[in-house]
Amino acid sequence: MINVFIICNCNILLKLLCQHLSSFDDISVIETLSHDEIEQADFLKRTVLAQKPDLILFASGSHWPDLKKKLLRVRKRFPNTPIIFLSSRAEPESMEFNIIKWGARGFLNSTAPLGTLIKAARACYAGEIWASRKFAGRIMDDLGEEKLFVIARKSGQEIPGKLTRQELKVIMLIALGFRNAEIGKKLFISENTVKTHINRIFKKINVKNRLQATLWATKHLASQKA
Repeated sequence: MINVFIICNCNILLKLLCQHLSSFDDISVIETLSHDEIEQADFLKRTVLAQKPDLILFASGSHWPDLKKKLLRVRKRFPNTPIIFLSSRAEPESMEFNIIKWGARGFLNSTAPLGTLIKAARACYAGEIWASRKFAGRIMDDLGEEKLFVIARKSGQEIPGKLTRQELKVIMLIALGFRNAEIGKKLFISENTVKTHINRIFKKINVKNRLQATLWATKHLASQKA
């Protein structure tokens, strides 16, 4: 059962989301917060939940001032809970990148089919990142494995984290949201070997999960580009 906590500043959207998510046998909405409630100084104390949320759906029915501040506040209160951001507005491409950079694990526009929300919820609950192809393309543009080695060789710099070529390929695929089995198929290695690479990568770059690894890669590997 995926226990979902919804934060939404539109009452109609909030009710519709609750009804839709609750219609699935593997999803349960355990708590909701409105826009006004998240603004209250004691909202963190009020949200003492009987059950720990497995997933937070952060839905925006209109423009929220200080969105970054609000998202980081929720992230601080629930540091290990994946967040999906659902926007009802046409956001610029940079918004998706920033939302994930601020700690969300998924980004959806409300124009997406209802089935996509459920797929995203299950994927993020399973530890994946849910983002658009444009986001994935930006990550890949920033993380060109061969470019990194060429630039490092010419400049005399070390690859951040002292990652090997294979480890760089694995972390790029992690950043794109691929599962271990899918990474194995793409690199022609076993799933157990993929797990071994991931454990080594996490230790080398001092992260605990795939989202942190993606953000680390975006920050440290992108800076090596010419």
